[in-house]
Amino acid sequence: ATTCLLAMAAMATRTPVVRRIRARPARSVSVKASGDNREVIFIRHGETEMNAFLHEKPFGSPGFKDPGYYDTVLTSTGVSQARELNEKLKRNFKDGVDVILVSPLTRTIQTANHAFDGFEDTPREIMPLIREKLWLCSDVGSPRDDLMIKFPEYDFTDLPNEWWYKTQDKVRLKQWQIVPEEPDELFVQRLENFRNVLFQRPESRIAIVSHWGVLRTLTGKDFRNCEAVRCSIKDLERQKNRKLTVPWN
Repeated sequence: ATTCLLAMAAMATRTPVVRRIRARPARSVSVKASGDNREVIFIRHGETEMNAFLHEKPFGSPGFKDPGYYDTVLTSTGVSQARELNEKLKRNFKDGVDVILVSPLTRTIQTANHAFDGFEDTPREIMPLIREKLWLCSDVGSPRDDLMIKFPEYDFTDLPNEWWYKTQDKVRLKQWQIVPEEPDELFVQRLENFRNVLFQRPESRIAIVSHWGVLRTLTGKDFRNCEAVRCSIKDLERQKNRKLTVPWN
């Protein structure tokens, strides 16, 4: 598991059509990055409608079936968790962060909006490499053009209009499935790609708002909803030759 410097957990339980992609804003880099001082803040999204459903009907339990919560959104509890995290981030990062990288799923964008309220001058980039592995309908996203209307303050340059996992192969769905599952090997490959991208980023302090499967695979840590963990990129780079594996096999 990754060595981390600080863990901050929120209390976790539970218009006109725009076609043009927003131009990438200039990044605000307070300190020129070096291998010694760069750091990343990993954050899992707040509680969602799907999380609440899974509390009552765990994945794989008798009679389980995908409830069809496409691109699931935060519950009121999830919003409260993200607002609590905002207070912690303001206390711990009075000098701000240099960039916020966010999964394109709606729950992570909503979490970033609440958790980084007051960080308005910080560039916010949508990064498809850190979307969740597609297990259920809740991991099927919304088209980029729709997201750009709902969240105009984000940079969508790197996002295709339809960016979630799809397959042209004929897949025999299991009785509980509505959509085919993303293969583990494809999921791991894109996280390997993301890790390489992360090591090349110029910023000194990078916030990443993502998902349980992504963060568990990258760090070995089991994140609660709206838990934030601050890590040295130097520590992550020490493990760059370690091949990533999924933790659920």
